Amino acid sequence: MFKEERNPFFKTIKESLITQSGIIIPDKKVLINSETNDILGIVSKNYEVVSNEMVSAVWMDALSDMKIASINDHLDATTKRWKRQIIFAEDKLNFQIAGPECVGIMLELFNGYDARTSFGYELMGYRWACENGLVTGKKKLLSGNFAHYNDNPRKFRESIDTKWPLFMELAETWKGWTQIPFNFDKFEEFVDSKKYITPRVGKYIKDEYKSSLDTQNLDDSKWGAFNALTYLSTHMTKARKGSNLFSNRYKTINRLAEDLYETDM
Repeated sequence: MFKEERNPFFKTIKESLITQSGIIIPDKKVLINSETNDILGIVSKNYEVVSNEMVSAVWMDALSDMKIASINDHLDATTKRWKRQIIFAEDKLNFQIAGPECVGIMLELFNGYDARTSFGYELMGYRWACENGLVTGKKKLLSGNFAHYNDNPRKFRESIDTKWPLFMELAETWKGWTQIPFNFDKFEEFVDSKKYITPRVGKYIKDEYKSSLDTQNLDDSKWGAFNALTYLSTHMTKARKGSNLFSNRYKTINRLAEDLYETDM
């Protein structure tokens, strides 16, 4: 699993943007990571920096009465985007799928410095047996974005509270998937039907499919196929620099996993 070694709570520096000939661009500023000197983004002169540290304080305030099992931070290659994955140690947020198979809720928080990324969250699943992050396929229902701070700990918690019941419904969907046969031929047909999957990536996914099932002690069911994909995205993808959560392959495989919700195979 990826372990972030860089400090997600670095200080940002806002500097003037100057051309090679020495002309100062009056309406633009450049944001810089003070620890790495990475350029985070070019913003308007009135852009107000919302730091990862500020956002973290808001979120953790809202979650102060909940038991947390672990927190993992992730930064992209140039530290302009940050994600924090929070796994809860709350029995009420764990769901039995089949036999000893248990899935909890993982809260993924995010923020960005590129003047395009708001801050917010997405609820995901967490397969305790193999530490897979499970996509929901219902991002619009199980996520929230925030653009300002006024009373946000309360708003954030209220938004989260409306999502728990929807996640419980999702757990029932996963239980049903354990009873739906999904052999390799079906899996291959499913992968090949997606035009956004390149031949190279498609071959990799299909070649790794059976070993992914074996590694996780899963059978040829739709639940098995779903976990094979999330295992590949969570455990087997890498970025050239920074967390795999920001790599194109991670996004592509997770998109494929989300598409399983729409297939009748």
